[in-house]
Amino acid sequence: MKKNIGIAYGGYSSEYEISIKSGEFIFEILDKNPDWNVYKVLITKEKASVLLLDDKIEEINIKDFSFNYHNNKVKFDAIYNIIHGSPGETGEFSLLLEKIGIPQTSCSSKICNLTFDKHEYIKFINSLNLKTAKQFFIKKGKEYNVDDIIKKTGIPCFVKPNKSGSSFGISKVSDKALLNEKIDYAFREGDEVLVESFLEGKEVSVGVINIDGERTILPITEIRSNNEFFDFNAKYNGESDEITPGELSTNEVTDIHKMINTIYDNINLSGITRSEIILVDGIPHIIETNTIPGFTKQSIVPQQIKAAGFSIKEIIENQIKSLL
Repeated sequence: MKKNIGIAYGGYSSEYEISIKSGEFIFEILDKNPDWNVYKVLITKEKASVLLLDDKIEEINIKDFSFNYHNNKVKFDAIYNIIHGSPGETGEFSLLLEKIGIPQTSCSSKICNLTFDKHEYIKFINSLNLKTAKQFFIKKGKEYNVDDIIKKTGIPCFVKPNKSGSSFGISKVSDKALLNEKIDYAFREGDEVLVESFLEGKEVSVGVINIDGERTILPITEIRSNNEFFDFNAKYNGESDEITPGELSTNEVTDIHKMINTIYDNINLSGITRSEIILVDGIPHIIETNTIPGFTKQSIVPQQIKAAGFSIKEIIENQIKSLL
């Protein structure tokens, strides 16, 4: 009997449209598998719905994440979670499926909750004696002093939402007079903001995949943005050069691998992840880890999978097969 596989995309955040594109790309791959019935599962704030094979839309019963098709109740055997931001990377969607007992391709709700909270994740990284930028954490409604921020992070610095992705709400600030304005801008994406010290160095992106339970660090991508930093346009509108593998020394690659392995050895990351790192004088400083990175034809991780000599189709199918 064919297995029922759902590809969950959409979500509640500014990354909604990117998630749709990633979901369509994943669907093109998985829909070709003759052993599976593959369904598009759209998640919005209002409801969860499934696009049926005859192009009809049926609402999903959240209590057991099932739906009706030709008067039959259909349950999912596994979910490919490609919801960027909330509720995919926040852990909310993982928690829902965990309670029901449906396996999904991303990390557990506990791990997602930690990694999506940039402030808490960096505190965890620091506990492993790994290098990061210096941070100043601000909660909406709480008073803060600009001089205290600059004393901690220096100028220039980065202002970003604490819980967001795809560079939404991020600004590089080189003028103290603009700091308040950019903090307000970041607050549009959520109730918590981080100000981080600017790290001068080489920016790289590191994808990690699990193949039959084995951790594989993919060829490292060096990012050369045409803009002030790797912002939305650099990521999605071609305003950057992404070199895979990057022009890195053997020592730099070794140190990056050591950092990634240290993180993985201390936290149960699973599925496909991508970590952003800046090499300062050759020393890696981690910025963040994405538990559901972008997965379109232009995205970094697919580039890395190809550079490693793997088949994207086989890697994506393996993510589901490992759950069945």
